[in-house]
Amino acid sequence: MPQIFQIKKLGFSSLFLLFSLLPFSFLHAKTGNPKKEGSASHLKGLVVNCMVFISTENNRWTADEKKEVHDQLSMTEEWLINQATEYQVDLSFQQVLLSEQDISFNSIETGTASGNESVGWANDVMQQLGYKNARQAYRKLSKAHKADNMQLLIFAKADGMSYAMEYKKGMNKKKYLFETCLIYQKYDNGTPPPMPAVIAHEILHLYGGWDLYPTFAQTKDRYEKAKELYPNDIMLRVDHDMASLEIDKLTAWRLGWNMNTEAIFPWFQPK
Repeated sequence: MPQIFQIKKLGFSSLFLLFSLLPFSFLHAKTGNPKKEGSASHLKGLVVNCMVFISTENNRWTADEKKEVHDQLSMTEEWLINQATEYQVDLSFQQVLLSEQDISFNSIETGTASGNESVGWANDVMQQLGYKNARQAYRKLSKAHKADNMQLLIFAKADGMSYAMEYKKGMNKKKYLFETCLIYQKYDNGTPPPMPAVIAHEILHLYGGWDLYPTFAQTKDRYEKAKELYPNDIMLRVDHDMASLEIDKLTAWRLGWNMNTEAIFPWFQPK
């Protein structure tokens, strides 16, 4: 599930993978994690998962479906905590539901992993909740919930390929500071996804995780090498069986959990 954002200044719109703006440097080689900005900077300590449910007038979430999502998110959080423990990283989560009611949109576009998907979701959602913009919402919520990191999880009653929206220096803070994952209820072919794995995969993008499967920015040769070296890494594949997945040493390096740099790691950076 690709990680994308959009810039709407200077009269043009462009979509980029966030990591395409992260040139490899000595600092990156040392820590593996160049990310220091935005609402989700380092996956450790107490992390708040702010949740909203979006839908359309004729296709709304049911109470049972919402409960299932909460349960799936709890499974995701437990898995991430267990993975962090393997790297001696303290991690905990708090779930905060921002609205009991669905946030309604006229339509919700289907995510197709094309790199052209809308990335203004945090701003659109927060304005519907009464905030001026996404930055104001993040500041107020982070003050109310004392946490080390915070992200917005938008659960869409629609079909598509889920994706993450990471903030990077130079972007419009008012719109994009509150880092966000858009999680679709079903894939774009209508089949149910392995939701806990999908949620974990997208959250890890916000903290520096790279896609290891072929995308518009990731090559097949890197995918084949990743299958050989990191066959169970959650950035390579998702699965209904979370026990079969892991945060391998490459992704742990990207998160700043693994300080042992290997020469091959930067080669996997998507272009």
